[in-house]
Amino acid sequence: MKYLTVLILLGFLINACGHHQHKAGNTSAATGDGPQVYACPMDCEKGKIYEQAGKCPVCGMALEAQAPAPAAEQPDNAWKILSKEAEDIHDEAMKDMAEMNRVGRQVKDVMKRAKMTKETLDKYTAVLVAMDKAEADMMTWMTQYKEPENQTDESLRYLQEQKQKIEQNRSDIRAALEAGKKIVSQ
Repeated sequence: MKYLTVLILLGFLINACGHHQHKAGNTSAATGDGPQVYACPMDCEKGKIYEQAGKCPVCGMALEAQAPAPAAEQPDNAWKILSKEAEDIHDEAMKDMAEMNRVGRQVKDVMKRAKMTKETLDKYTAVLVAMDKAEADMMTWMTQYKEPENQTDESLRYLQEQKQKIEQNRSDIRAALEAGKKIVSQ
């Protein structure tokens, strides 16, 4: 019975991941003019690409380097997908920023009420500076971000850069938020 269950699960995994045969050239490092991208060899996420090597979040296999196709060979909606991913990250970051601002107000309140040593005051100030920088970076990104009107190699590179910028900003916001929570809870 266990053997049958394992076979069924294995068959489901192979089918769910879109298993396909690999040819010798498919797994080599990417060549070409575009930026390096990585994808799951099992195509679990149906064509999703990553900018960094790592593991597939679905099946856990190592992502493999892929040669990015020229814009003319990309799916018609490749730039729209990248744009949506960047905008989704932005939306998550905005929620985190709202919480960061709430915690920032708590930090300021503690600073007004508590008698602090210079060392402690410096720690609180550093957290507020990190929060202000993260918020300013978000405002800068929102001001400068423009969704491309058409799909070109340049627009795909632009969207990849914007996605990286907003991912970094989300990371900075979350780090500042956690630092603020930590000092408020002391």
